[in-house]
Amino acid sequence: MIERMVRNLAGVAVAAALAAGPAAAAEKINVAVGQLGLWDTLPIVFADRNGYFKEAGLEVKYIRTRGGAETAQAVIAGDNQFGMTMGVLAAIASYAKGAPVRIVSSEMTGNPDLFWFVKTDSKLKTVKDIDGAKMPYSRPGSGTHMAMLALMNQMKLKPNLVSVGGPGGSRTQMMSGQMDAAWSVPPLGLDLIQKGEARILFTGDIVEELANVSTRVNIVHSDWLAKNRGTATKFMQAYKRAVDWQYGAGKEQAIKYLAERNKIPLENAKAAAEFYKPKNVALEVSNLDKAVELAVQFKRIAKPLTDAQKKELVQWLF
Repeated sequence: MIERMVRNLAGVAVAAALAAGPAAAAEKINVAVGQLGLWDTLPIVFADRNGYFKEAGLEVKYIRTRGGAETAQAVIAGDNQFGMTMGVLAAIASYAKGAPVRIVSSEMTGNPDLFWFVKTDSKLKTVKDIDGAKMPYSRPGSGTHMAMLALMNQMKLKPNLVSVGGPGGSRTQMMSGQMDAAWSVPPLGLDLIQKGEARILFTGDIVEELANVSTRVNIVHSDWLAKNRGTATKFMQAYKRAVDWQYGAGKEQAIKYLAERNKIPLENAKAAAEFYKPKNVALEVSNLDKAVELAVQFKRIAKPLTDAQKKELVQWLF
């Protein structure tokens, strides 16, 4: 009789399992991240390492781009659903041209992390000396491009702007004499400054009109978003958990990871993290009107976006 009861219970268990069906498969998302590996680009990594994506039922794969239009193209092509840390000018220009992109959050407000540096013996002594000089930025429409254009406008300067890609390439071109300066973000480039081989010429903080503007944003493919808004929301919620962890309880661990990933001293990683404040990484898009105004002024778009277009462009998922 006991044997019969065991068989019956086993049968009930099997039936229940069959009724419940197989465990739900994780939803897959591909993400392009501009300049992946720098402090502010790491929330995507921490959301993965800390299991936030897994808890949300997501399987996320991410690749590195050189920023700006390259990130936009990675999303527009359809291979990646999200593009992170993209210059707001590139996002606005892509949308204005009819590309299927939408902004889902701010990534950086202002330019607390950007700096331009020169060799110690450079003829450039102050920011005013960049007039006519070969000055680098990463990619068209990127945060560095926007900062340089706004600085030129603010100080009435006319340097020769050159797209050079990431901080590594910029550093190489400056050291070889191809460029008069290099752009960077901490901790990259700080080693040369500490050795006395280079000095900071100016930082992004001097660009006054960008202080309260979302200069870098996170984007999503609009067609995918229309069909997968719930999945997109789960992704951004997990991303926000990672941002909160990185700037809160997990800051020490995050700094240690930054040092290990970039093979730099822990003290350099700590110094890099201090360039950023929670207010700079708040996810709500700030002062889009100003960004659109600058996009027109810098000839990234032909005319201002309408109120309806701006409402469509920014898709707040929280």
